[in-house]
Amino acid sequence: MKTGRFLSMVSAGVFLLAVSLHSQSVDPPPEPAPTYGSVEVTRVVQVEAACTLICDIDAFPPVVGRRIPVRLQGIEIPAKGVVSGDVMAFLQRLLIPENQRALPAILLKDIRRGDTFCLVADIEVNGQDLAGLLVENGLAQRVIRLHTDPAPQAAPPAAAAESIKSSGQTEAAKQTGFVASRTGKVFHRPDCSHAKRIDPTRVVTFQTREQAEQSGRRPCKTCAP
Repeated sequence: MKTGRFLSMVSAGVFLLAVSLHSQSVDPPPEPAPTYGSVEVTRVVQVEAACTLICDIDAFPPVVGRRIPVRLQGIEIPAKGVVSGDVMAFLQRLLIPENQRALPAILLKDIRRGDTFCLVADIEVNGQDLAGLLVENGLAQRVIRLHTDPAPQAAPPAAAAESIKSSGQTEAAKQTGFVASRTGKVFHRPDCSHAKRIDPTRVVTFQTREQAEQSGRRPCKTCAP
């Protein structure tokens, strides 16, 4: 009798310990990736094949600001890491004109740290969104991918899941009130140029403006949602 009671107490203790360890092992929600404001680019020195801009930024110390790589936030580079010659020629003409007296005004906004030694930022050229200019000139496509509840059946092929021509995704984008990056501090209308450059795997949606504001995010100054 005493042995049975002792075993029951041991079993209960092991169960409580397991529950405690499980509760402690749950990962906390990821913190939003910090941004570091805006800065003007002094000059673009080079445009690399992977659509990375090599820039001089005199506002930074030379150890950081001289020939620093800058990537455009939200773009998807082709699998081989090389964009088309038309894109390269467009960026070269726009950012490094032959007439050095006509250098464009280039602004990096919402600067982030890249995975490697580089900056990742929204880029404006003479007050115009660079990603929007690429789209307007037929050199890029806008891509919006929204999160959906996982289906009970097997997942579709990756190519089909990521296709921007999917009618289901298109309809969902029309019905969504507002969108934001999971780690961002700003929410947008779905048709905003900044919204279209959010990493599709990090998009969150809000049905109402109130929901977006309650998440702690502020409205985009460009699309004024």
